[in-house]
Amino acid sequence: MTKTRVSHREHHELGDVAWLRDYDQATSLAAAQGRPVLLLFQEIPGCATCVNFGQDVLTHPLMVELIAERFVPVAVFNNHPGADARIMRLYGERSWNNPVMRFLRSDGTELLPRLANRYDPLALHEKLSAALEALGSDVPAYFRLLGRDLLIEHGLSEGAIFTTPCFWSGETSLAQHPAVITTDAGWVDGEEAVQVHFDPRAVTRVDLNAYARAEGFAPVARGSFRLDREPQFYLRKNAVRHLPLSAAQRTRINLAVPYRNSIPDLLSPQQSAWLADPLLQRVSDGETYRQDIRDSWPVLKAQLASAHEVDLRDSSIEP
Repeated sequence: MTKTRVSHREHHELGDVAWLRDYDQATSLAAAQGRPVLLLFQEIPGCATCVNFGQDVLTHPLMVELIAERFVPVAVFNNHPGADARIMRLYGERSWNNPVMRFLRSDGTELLPRLANRYDPLALHEKLSAALEALGSDVPAYFRLLGRDLLIEHGLSEGAIFTTPCFWSGETSLAQHPAVITTDAGWVDGEEAVQVHFDPRAVTRVDLNAYARAEGFAPVARGSFRLDREPQFYLRKNAVRHLPLSAAQRTRINLAVPYRNSIPDLLSPQQSAWLADPLLQRVSDGETYRQDIRDSWPVLKAQLASAHEVDLRDSSIEP
């Protein structure tokens, strides 16, 4: 096993995570940094399940960032001999198997049962959160919000629409319900309305309708919802509109702005760094927040890298 970090640039099965390839190095680094080890057993090259795991689970930018920030990730190729096979024997894993993940202390002992036979982002999100909690570490707010986004992506949320006297205030009022994941301002048959996604495990539709009625909003039984051209009105007044954001982040930040709550607490370290970048607003049109975060994240990363290269070149030729 080499000490080189590898990722999707070499193997699609590994997603966008920069994996170490040396188990001993990973455990030593974890001990020095006080972080747990994320150990992936993966078939390289792999079957469709292995490739899909890499591309569907290990590419969401907030998932990738949490792994890089809080874990020491190391990949073992389960169909390779030598050092890879040694680690396979150490943990009793099978060769040529579908992806398996283990969550370890720096001494190699397990924090919780391995992840196997589930190949979706929500399963990994739950395990990563549980591993941090097992160590007594906090789960960052941006990562908790990602879990709510994943409920929507996997069809585990439910939707509802409410007419409102003002959809901008309607968004913030409805977002205060703890079961509401996202809000969007728009129109139904010419009336201002707010569309929400909510967690049905946390509230029934009947109770959510009752909450909305108490706030002065009426549930919509039928009608086609049309998104307004300026959703998340309060967020749009803030520089965070230039950032790639998940849907759940957009909703929470749109609520935080008028109530003067902390916005940085809702951002990942990379998002916070971009927000502080003096070139951010130069490269963004202010609509980045509305785009799919999986698409807008690499675009902004490339734009800022290019802008900094131009600035560096220009500064080097100044008289």
